[in-house]
Amino acid sequence: MDAVSPLAMALLQPPLLLTRGTSRAPTALHSQPPHRFLTRSFHHPATLTNCNFDARRICSLSPKPPIVAERSAFSESRISPASGITAHAGLSLRGRDLHVAARASKSDYTTRRVLPFRALLAISAGAAIAFLRRRRKLQPLKVRGSVAYTQGEEKTEKMTKIDSHLHVWASPDEAKKFPYFPGQEPTLPGSADFLLKNMAEAGVDGAVIIQPINHKFDHSYVSSVLQKYPDKFVGMCLADPTEGGGGAKEIERLIKEENFKGVRFNPYLWPSGEKMTNELGKAMFAKAGELGVPVGFMCFKGLMLHIDEIEELCREFPTTTVLMDHLGFCKPPLTEEEADVWNRLLNLSKYPQVYVKLSAFFRVSREPFPYKDTWPFLKQLLESYGANRLMWGSDFPFVAAECGYTNSWQVLPSRNSAEAFCSEEELEAIMGGTALSVFKGSWRSSLFDG
Repeated sequence: MDAVSPLAMALLQPPLLLTRGTSRAPTALHSQPPHRFLTRSFHHPATLTNCNFDARRICSLSPKPPIVAERSAFSESRISPASGITAHAGLSLRGRDLHVAARASKSDYTTRRVLPFRALLAISAGAAIAFLRRRRKLQPLKVRGSVAYTQGEEKTEKMTKIDSHLHVWASPDEAKKFPYFPGQEPTLPGSADFLLKNMAEAGVDGAVIIQPINHKFDHSYVSSVLQKYPDKFVGMCLADPTEGGGGAKEIERLIKEENFKGVRFNPYLWPSGEKMTNELGKAMFAKAGELGVPVGFMCFKGLMLHIDEIEELCREFPTTTVLMDHLGFCKPPLTEEEADVWNRLLNLSKYPQVYVKLSAFFRVSREPFPYKDTWPFLKQLLESYGANRLMWGSDFPFVAAECGYTNSWQVLPSRNSAEAFCSEEELEAIMGGTALSVFKGSWRSSLFDG
């Protein structure tokens, strides 16, 4: 076999260990469980001795790869055919670091030639790879399946992040053109420019803007943002259930003409004594389903006050997608009453149209960031709904004053922690995949194609 083949094979296969064939296994493997060996050898006519290379695929039963005792480094040196020096080219593992190593050692004195020319080329190729790795200052890679990670578990392929729940409102200067609703003047900055700055710093790709109460039923500011940044944002309008309000007709106009892609039901905007299941509420809910857009529920004063209405709408209009904002405003249960509310949220999963936003953790957690008291219950949501019906959201700009926007998407336990309960595929769905599915085709940027 050609002398270059073992090294070429090593580079194209999963991690291999190449070493000059002898009757003794490398020191690094002595303490390891049994391994399976695949032997490759080559012979060059110009040599008096065969140079054997074992391509040892590491099949350790141990959960960690064998640790090479000494990290090899390359050095340039001349090798004389009469010196009795043979060269070893190898691809070895040291901890989690995949690297190429070469070393020179004394051989028996029957060897007249060191290695065939092609074998020296193989060593040079290994040296070049090591040089390029150092030149690019690449961190050691941990290989899991077909995706590479650094030791810090940061994915080299960028994960798409879609914020499924945030708000924007006019800055004081913009408010001259887009006035606030009287009595709803904001106390926090929340302009689109401020949001874009935070998204860039946090590496968030796109977002769903929920019409804020600060502008109430005047959607002109959010509409202007959607028109200006169609690659970044989609919007959810605020349903108007008031007497003489726009109702279903206004919802249809906003979706067809202003490019909104969803509707928010705020039960506290219904006339006193009225429920979301009244004639107008059902008409708006049905219209959303007819137009193929979701309806989000904001149960600020507690899910138990509105759960029966939500279930009634789900039963009567099964084709309308439902989004439960902010984990249904359910706190991690400490009392029997809170446990009953939490179980009602879990039981909503029996309606396949219902999704839950993992958003605004600061509103439901009793602990500071990273809100660890919610983790056991997030696991229950994952088991009940599945990752494809859960989506991350921040509740910007309120979250900026709580834990910071960048921290808002780091609310799930890290993948390498003992508390981790999400697989990589599940995390990708929660952080962006579910939102892309629910608001399919909404973002115009090619970044989200597919």
